[in-house]
Order: sequence, then C-alpha cells, then structure tokens
Amino acid sequence: MINKQFPLWLLITTVWLSGCSVITPKSSPAIDVYTLSQQMQQAKAPSEMKDATALILALSPIRSPQGLMSTDIIYRDTDYGFNSYAYSRWSDSPSKLLASYLQQYLAQSQLISAVVPVDSRVNADLLLETTLVDFSHHIQANDSGSKGVVSVIFYLINQHDKTLLATKQFTQEIMVEQNNAKGATYAINQASKLVAIALQEWLEQKITNLPEK
Repeated sequence: MINKQFPLWLLITTVWLSGCSVITPKSSPAIDVYTLSQQMQQAKAPSEMKDATALILALSPIRSPQGLMSTDIIYRDTDYGFNSYAYSRWSDSPSKLLASYLQQYLAQSQLISAVVPVDSRVNADLLLETTLVDFSHHIQANDSGSKGVVSVIFYLINQHDKTLLATKQFTQEIMVEQNNAKGATYAINQASKLVAIALQEWLEQKITNLPEK
C-alpha cells in the first residue's frame, strides 16, 4: 500500500531546499581600497622655519577627464583600451587624492607660508590651477612590462592681477613589479611623489625669481 503522505513530504522537502538556495546569498570577492600615502618630512628645527618672505599659495580644484572622476583604478593597453579593475578602488577620485597630497607636500616648502583652497577668505599671493592628464596603469603588449603613469599640467597665476606667470607639465612613469591593481597603485604612489617633488622645485624657482613688490 502506497503511503499517501509521501508525495506531500516530497513536495515540502523540495520547496524547503529551493527556498534555501534562494535566500542563501553567494559570497562576492572583497573590494580592495587603495590611496595615496603621504610621507611627511621630519619636523624642522627653529633655524629651518619658513622664510620671512614666504607666500600664500591657493589651490584650485583639480580638473580631470571624465574617466578619472570616479574611484575606479584605470588600466590601459596598447590597443587603446580603457578599463578598470573589478575588485579594487581608490579611496577617493584621483583628482581629490592628488589635491590633498599636493597640498600637504607643498605646505612643507620654506618659500610657501601656507597652502589654502581657492575659495578661502585668506588673501593668497599665488594661485595654482591643475589639470590631471593621466593617473593609470599602462599595460604593455606581450607581457613586456607595465608602468604606473601620472601626468599633470600646472598653471601658476598671480592672484592679484590674474596674470599667468608660468605653466609646466610633469609626467612620471614607474615600472610595475606586480601586474595587478596592488602593483599599479604602488607605482602610481611613487610617480605621484616624484611629481610633487618636481612641482615643489619648480614653484620655488618661480617664487625666487618673482619681481620684488
């Protein structure tokens, strides 16, 4: 004699197993987040304090192409590809990360008394406008190596009469040891530091050569 309750138990078991497969979420890979690591110089001795003629520098928000406005970590290939790593992100957009990085770095210059936002109420002497051209991982063909590239154009402006004093583009390329997001962000960090060093030297040269008031 067939147990009439068997089909019922079979139906309940099937529904229960189906429900478990629906409500149990599949685990997704964790997102790795990277940033620009600011390496501050050691505190200066009293004899190495700011120059008495140090100027106030205002920074405008950094302009950048659409592809660099998100937190995506961009990689490019020789076939004009423009893609991003799926499970890795910057902690903020490259423009904002670089702006904060440069502000902290330039504030250490003896010829710059303070670095302030352009909308600050402080009367700045100079204005630095910036355009970010590249901030990405360049992958070479045939696994011949890859580079972290940072390229930035700077415009130094007299804040009082709005005249352009000088313009300069700095591009730094650092070889990537690990051909992945971690290796790319490390190389971009090193390239950003070299850009900041070059920018500081360039600004100090321009400030030193400014005509006396």
